[in-house]
Amino acid sequence: MTPEEQLIQRYFDAFNRHDIEGVMACFHEHPVIVDAEGRRFEGQEEVRRSYETSFALFPDGRCDLRSCTGNDGRGMAESLFHGTRPREGKVVEAVGAEVLEIVDGKIKEIRDYHRPVPAKAA
Repeated sequence: MTPEEQLIQRYFDAFNRHDIEGVMACFHEHPVIVDAEGRRFEGQEEVRRSYETSFALFPDGRCDLRSCTGNDGRGMAESLFHGTRPREGKVVEAVGAEVLEIVDGKIKEIRDYHRPVPAKAA
């Protein structure tokens, strides 16, 4: 595995444990996230708050890493997110990709391209 692929794996492992410190350790000192709706979160505080909110909204949320590749400061990961919203008991699934820019061995920017998986007919 390349160093970029190892970083992607560490990031997903920390995310799936809801380990906020582990997630943040994967990020550059000036990180940026662009979420699937196009919202931008810039800086350590905003990025941390984004993950804390996600973990609270989906206490069982996880991203199954389907594939990843990375080299020369770039990375891409395809994943399937699934989690349950506790209040409604609604299961949410989304499939997509994250495109990463990596600087000094840390994630500088993630652009998230997940889309909901259509509900299956009963």
